[in-house]
Amino acid sequence: MARRSLTAATLPTVRRVPFVLRATLIAVLMLLATAGTALARPNVVLVMTDDQTQESIRVMNRTKALIGRPGTTFTNSVATFPLCCPSRATYLSGQYAHNHRVVNNVPPFGGFTRFDQRNALGAWMQGAGYRTMHVGRTLNGYGTDTPDITTVPPGWNDWLVPLEPTVYNYERWRMNENGQILELPGPVRPTEFQTDYLARRASELIERTAPTRQPFFLSLTFPAPHVGTTSTVAPRHRGVFASLPLPLTPAFDEADVRDKPRVIRRRSRMGLAQAGLVQGAYRQQLESLLSVDEAVAQVMRSLQRTGAMANTLVIFTSDNGLLYGEHRVRSAKVFPYEESIRVPLMMRGPGVPAGLRYGKQAGNIDLAPTILDAADALPGRLQDGVSLLDLAARPQERSGRELVIENGRGLKTQSQYRGLRNDRYVYIRHDRTGERELYDLRRDRHQLKNLAKDERFRRVRILMDRRVRTLARCRGARACGASRPKITIGADCSDDARRPYIVRGRERHRVRRVSTDPAGLRVTMVDGRVATFPDVACAE
Repeated sequence: MARRSLTAATLPTVRRVPFVLRATLIAVLMLLATAGTALARPNVVLVMTDDQTQESIRVMNRTKALIGRPGTTFTNSVATFPLCCPSRATYLSGQYAHNHRVVNNVPPFGGFTRFDQRNALGAWMQGAGYRTMHVGRTLNGYGTDTPDITTVPPGWNDWLVPLEPTVYNYERWRMNENGQILELPGPVRPTEFQTDYLARRASELIERTAPTRQPFFLSLTFPAPHVGTTSTVAPRHRGVFASLPLPLTPAFDEADVRDKPRVIRRRSRMGLAQAGLVQGAYRQQLESLLSVDEAVAQVMRSLQRTGAMANTLVIFTSDNGLLYGEHRVRSAKVFPYEESIRVPLMMRGPGVPAGLRYGKQAGNIDLAPTILDAADALPGRLQDGVSLLDLAARPQERSGRELVIENGRGLKTQSQYRGLRNDRYVYIRHDRTGERELYDLRRDRHQLKNLAKDERFRRVRILMDRRVRTLARCRGARACGASRPKITIGADCSDDARRPYIVRGRERHRVRRVSTDPAGLRVTMVDGRVATFPDVACAE
């Protein structure tokens, strides 16, 4: 992250200070480091939906036009733990779930009380001099598992959060607004829909804060399109997609699941009635995204109206995806399949390339590092992700990066697993049953053929299994990015060179192909990793 203002020598000193004093010390250092330059630091707005598939972004025309088109769209974005509470804890910590240890939606392994807000993104941004504002849903259990529902968690100047169990009641809900409990909608707007209410309150905060000299961080997290206790669809949008067919990919109600793990094999085929229910849920969630799309436009208008747009980093994403009948799963997440782990991700603002479609892997572990990078702020936790600003600045370069895919304890109806996803393959180890899954995403993007027992892919399976055992416990971006091929490559400048390059290093025998690339030499490994080596010099 090249935009740091504190020196590297300062960081070890800060980290040795006890945590109670660390936030104060960081705040003082950041204020000194940024004195007189507060206006230069960008505002940050992150918009997150709930259970939105990557495919569904197609109906959000305003969001694509206002964020994606003038910014960067990450077409290969992954939720590393595809479940609400663990994924949101990853967003707020910059860590894999095996490090922040929120591995379920409910206690004792998950939920709001499991996560330490004192050492999280809100507190870090606040310590860097930002006004921090959270509007929308937070971690699961807030309102039911919290001892005092009037308490505002540390790190947030403004806290406007729906309380459970009403968070998914889009027509009548309870809110904690900076310590005051409100029954909504109120008498002034008695029919206001929840998504519209959250958008209005977020816009009001922007218009009140943007004219000040203090930069702001707004975390706007909609419960939509998550299925609610009432219709998730605003009345004005009901029936818009009533005749839209469900996308029937080859994975829908998969015919042959004999190669799948037991948790899939035991599922029966869907009948017409069940398929109809899945289709109805799909249409409803698309319709619910129309009000989110309008909300994004409203927030962007507030940024434009206040003159803050040019100096605001805006990020749009979801906490996880959802399966709609794929692999016989009627409606669920957590499974390590593409529909569950792939999420929309778009970003625009200072330092973000315009009109770029970035196709290499990005993960939700990268959200906090990106926001901290833009704000020139320091984390209180070791970050497992990297800045998306750095990735987007080098779109041609490939690092051989792999992302850990995992789930956790206490999930009684689903298998606990650990896995890896790289440029080509996804590999999953099911902990309780010992079952394995391996898919070639380049040739089988619907994950129909499990290659784990195919002898032709034995070498790939062994190599990825070995790295799963290491990366499933990794800590920090350097260790968690250790999948870059362990090779060095140089040009063969001798007169009798048979090849234009020389490969050395521990993994040289695993190189499948070396080819030229606009960014340098592109190396493809037998296990699917792809890395670019720029500025190759003559090998000695």
